[in-house]
Amino acid sequence: MYPERRTALLPALKLAQADVGYLPPAAIAEAADLVGVPHSAALELARFYTMLHTEPGPARRLVVCAQLPCALRGAEGLIRDLRTGLGPRIEAGAIEVERTSECFGACHKAPMARLDDDYRESLDGEARQRLIDELNA
Repeated sequence: MYPERRTALLPALKLAQADVGYLPPAAIAEAADLVGVPHSAALELARFYTMLHTEPGPARRLVVCAQLPCALRGAEGLIRDLRTGLGPRIEAGAIEVERTSECFGACHKAPMARLDDDYRESLDGEARQRLIDELNA
């Protein structure tokens, strides 16, 4: 499936994270061994991508794209509204709202965010408030 085994590292790390919830050193090492790359290369990749987490975190993660199309369509306002609307849940450690410069490839439906592994697109006006209400329920 992969032309070079090392190209399977990112998917392997994403699967490991889905199983554990984050990437502890043992999971990173196991993914590296499975793919056949040095542990240091796997750790470097895990630290590079904001979608990968090397520390335990909240039960839910909401990552807002801030690349140019999303920025032009209101990404910063979306982040502000999410942090305001979800304030008590953020303070309780139940959810995290973060800004990323990684493009999620949904520019045609900006602004958008990734909730755990699901894309939430066209988050302006009503859709934004529905997301806040859903996460506060």
